[in-house]
Amino acid sequence: KISAVLCFCCLLQWLAFALPTMQYTQQTYPLQETTWSSYGTPPSVPSIYPSQTAMPYLPMPMPTLTSSVSAIPSVSTVRSITTQSPRYIQTSTTPIPGNSFVMPVSYATQGSMKVSSPTASPMRYAVSQQVSTPTVPSVTRGPQNFRSLRTSEPGQIPLKYPLEPQSEVVLEDSVPQYTLREAPASPGRSFPPQPLKPKVIDGPSEGGSHEAGRLRRLSTGGEDVVNRRESFRSKSAKAESSCFSGFFRREKPPVEEVDVVLIGGGIMSATVGLLLKQLEPSWKIVMFERLGAVAEESSNGWNNAGTGHSALCEPNYTPAKGDGVDISKAVTVNENFQLSRQYWAYLAEQGLLSNPESFINVTPHLTFAHGDDQVAWAKKRFEALSKHPLFQGMEFTEDKEKMAAWAPIMMEGRDATEKVAMTRVPYGTDVDFGELTREQVKAFMHLGGDVRLFTTVSGLEKDESGLYDGSWMVTTKSSDLGSGKRQYRSRFVFVGAGGWALPMLQKSGIPEIKGFMGFPISGEFLVCQNPKVAERHRNKVYGKAAIGAPPMSVPHLDSRTIGGKQMVLFGPFAGFSPRYLKSGSLLDLFKSIRPHNLIPAAAAGLKNLDLTVYLAKQLLASKEEKLAELRQFMPEAKAEDWTLITAGQRVQIMKKDPKQIGILQFGTEVVASADGSIAGLLGASPGASTAVQVSLDVIAKCFPDAFGRWGAKLQEMIPSYGTCLSDDPALAAHIHQRTAAALNIL
Repeated sequence: KISAVLCFCCLLQWLAFALPTMQYTQQTYPLQETTWSSYGTPPSVPSIYPSQTAMPYLPMPMPTLTSSVSAIPSVSTVRSITTQSPRYIQTSTTPIPGNSFVMPVSYATQGSMKVSSPTASPMRYAVSQQVSTPTVPSVTRGPQNFRSLRTSEPGQIPLKYPLEPQSEVVLEDSVPQYTLREAPASPGRSFPPQPLKPKVIDGPSEGGSHEAGRLRRLSTGGEDVVNRRESFRSKSAKAESSCFSGFFRREKPPVEEVDVVLIGGGIMSATVGLLLKQLEPSWKIVMFERLGAVAEESSNGWNNAGTGHSALCEPNYTPAKGDGVDISKAVTVNENFQLSRQYWAYLAEQGLLSNPESFINVTPHLTFAHGDDQVAWAKKRFEALSKHPLFQGMEFTEDKEKMAAWAPIMMEGRDATEKVAMTRVPYGTDVDFGELTREQVKAFMHLGGDVRLFTTVSGLEKDESGLYDGSWMVTTKSSDLGSGKRQYRSRFVFVGAGGWALPMLQKSGIPEIKGFMGFPISGEFLVCQNPKVAERHRNKVYGKAAIGAPPMSVPHLDSRTIGGKQMVLFGPFAGFSPRYLKSGSLLDLFKSIRPHNLIPAAAAGLKNLDLTVYLAKQLLASKEEKLAELRQFMPEAKAEDWTLITAGQRVQIMKKDPKQIGILQFGTEVVASADGSIAGLLGASPGASTAVQVSLDVIAKCFPDAFGRWGAKLQEMIPSYGTCLSDDPALAAHIHQRTAAALNIL
């Protein structure tokens, strides 16, 4: 039955498509307005039809008359004129004595018009206009305003009729086939007009910016040239192969030789690729990104905190330890960020980063503490950090007036009895890592690097050809018009694909990835785009994370500049999705499960049950609860100013541990093969801020033989590389001033 119905529908569609084309020739000719030079009897037959040039304003073929009249008849004798092919019909008429005028196709001075087509019912209508002038000796075309009558009903022909007596009336549309008939004359009677809505138009053209053509510019009709097309005709051609040939004949994709393959178009791949291209300009390096642009996942400005992580304000780098505070991690993070600043400054000085202000801005970093316990911790933190050369200039206060000067929106409306304190570093930074990535990729391509968008890496395996020691065969797929698959033989592969790095390294089969598992956590931010609020908050303010929360979820109220727009963000609020990427699959988590990572993952999960409880509470938190958390930082926050958005995905690493079986790791980790032929970055914060340090460590591990000869170039790009700025305060101060000047963040 279904087949019969489908066949019947196909037959109807064929009839509807084929029959009109068998009966009529579809043609369209450009419209040319015409004007009679005088009022009176139309020209004689010989002056019209022997030569088309005699009457250029009437470009019509000789009509076929249904009556037996050999010449052009008068209006009183013609009852029907039918054209054999659709064309624009042109004519003009003049007002006549009386109360109305209408426009048939012939040179009649009164009558009505009936239009019929293969797809519409016949319809008849007349156009009336009050005319006070009994006779008009001539009809002229000029700048008079015209009123256009149009309907959307099929088969009706739009008309223009004049608002002034001395104007022309033209027929300006075409239909597949039509018949124009003269209405029977009856004094005092006319056919009722169709309910047409008038539009005021000065002329036939919609070009330019004149008022007359506005309506045609805003909405085009079926008569417009952009809406016309030739009828489709399928061409039968003998197939060169059967529809099943692809199943039995699979051509092996060609192999392209490259030196380095970068998987992913984020900040890590951009940094590794650019560094290698500067160290070895002759190397062929290709980057693969499965989306249509780089920096669309974790590196995107909306998918991370945008903080230049240097431990100036982040509490998770300075945990309490006994009666004091442990600052060792804070010093390490700051040292790593100094390497990033030096490399970015070098790129700016070389003209490879043309506009540093597009991705980095000076934003004071503040640490906010409330309650007796947090205030005591903040004071100990300040005492420990302020003595270190990398944290010079840090201030601490419990004075509410001073805090109101630092962060006015945080102190307005706050309870006067509440115990609060702040530390402040004026030279902190806000970094749009998405824009930085795009700038570095531009520099990478400028130096000869290759970027392939819309390309997914589908295969990653050791090369068995024996041409190179430790080379890899990388298979990609895309939606090109060829086979869609390509292969690349590469001596080194770097996986900088964010959350997708774990599946890629698992696909490689290297033993170093065994025991690793990823637990995805999504994030949400509250965004305020109110310019009055954004203008009054120019800081990044970090507070202590709630008990049981992961370190990466410390709450912060940040001034952000994304895409050149200034706004304020608060968060993050934890969420859950089994995807490893924001645009990933719901099966990502389950596909990463292996026999070798089940036990470490289970052990890590059992040791972090409180984190599971925290995540559950965050998932169930209402808008009111999230607003209440915001008001701990900004007491007078208005709900209507804040929008909840979903940020990026982070994959927390669970890995095997010789003592604890399995642990949950909150930082980043580089996993590399023993021979250094492949490496990848796993984990979350502070990855982007330390991208240069991670890239240098990867290069040093994977290219030990070449690293020695690259030393001079690396020292040129990063003067402090190989040293410790903490041991040389003078060098630290000099580098800070130099990089600030180069990046315009003084």
